[in-house]
Amino acid sequence: MTVKVGLALGGGGARGLAHLGVLKVIEAEGIPIACITGTSAGAVVGAMYAQNPHIDAVIARFKKSLAEDFYDKLSANCLKSECTENDSFLTQTTRRFKKRIAINLAQSRRSLLKEFNLQDVLVKFIDEGRIEDTEIPLTIVATGLHTGREIWFESGDIIAAVTASSTIPGIFPPVSMNDDLLTDGAATCPLPVPHLSKMGADVTIGVEVGMRRYQPLESINAIEIISRANMITSHRLGQLMVNTADVAIQPDTKDVHWSEFARCDELIEAGMKATVAKLPEIRMAIRRKVSWPRRVLNLWAQLQSKKWHILPNPFQINP
Repeated sequence: MTVKVGLALGGGGARGLAHLGVLKVIEAEGIPIACITGTSAGAVVGAMYAQNPHIDAVIARFKKSLAEDFYDKLSANCLKSECTENDSFLTQTTRRFKKRIAINLAQSRRSLLKEFNLQDVLVKFIDEGRIEDTEIPLTIVATGLHTGREIWFESGDIIAAVTASSTIPGIFPPVSMNDDLLTDGAATCPLPVPHLSKMGADVTIGVEVGMRRYQPLESINAIEIISRANMITSHRLGQLMVNTADVAIQPDTKDVHWSEFARCDELIEAGMKATVAKLPEIRMAIRRKVSWPRRVLNLWAQLQSKKWHILPNPFQINP
């Protein structure tokens, strides 16, 4: 029996770059991934790896795209805008003025970053194609705003599905699809572990990349309070869901804000470190799923390869 290992990748914006480090270690250890589920940033990384399961190529493609100025614009658009005591009076006044504009805009339009087309960004990472055609079976989750339900994509246009899964509520506009408005999968399923068993996984690995440390809110306003509360709720739900996996990997993402893509190398390293620490647990989980006759045969093969003097194979059937 071949043990099928399933990998669930959670949402977290830039913190999802830690998934790259997780995959780098898993690939280096020769642990085959039979299926992947992903939410938001986890959907992006999962789709890239499912299409092209070669982590060095995936990381190179990420870094090439991260060199563009889109991500600097994200960080500069009041998304991470707390003032520090070292800021000048003019800087603090400008930031507060921007926040007031953002609050007013929030009442009249679907998103704060209407000028950015998320799908145009995702095509830099993901090849056009269909979910059912990826090299590794893939499932992507989004959230229906009209229905309040999890929306699972197992087939269909891969970029459209990842776009729906990654639309951060209030920041990017929701995606209209099948008489529903779809938004970030993290709203209902920040870590899609449960679906792995439906895909045939025998061993499930969940990777949760919520923020580990919160900085005090320097500037207290409606947007900051709502954003922080949603972040805490998603993190708590993600922690509950990761504990349903056979192996839970939780990289130390520190206080990385979801828009801080410049901390790519730091996050990849965090993912690698957390996965290395979990390798014994992963191997044990795989061994537990192997039937005892198969374990005996595997041991027999190992002994034979070492040319030990042993008795004939009792399980061998002679013609």
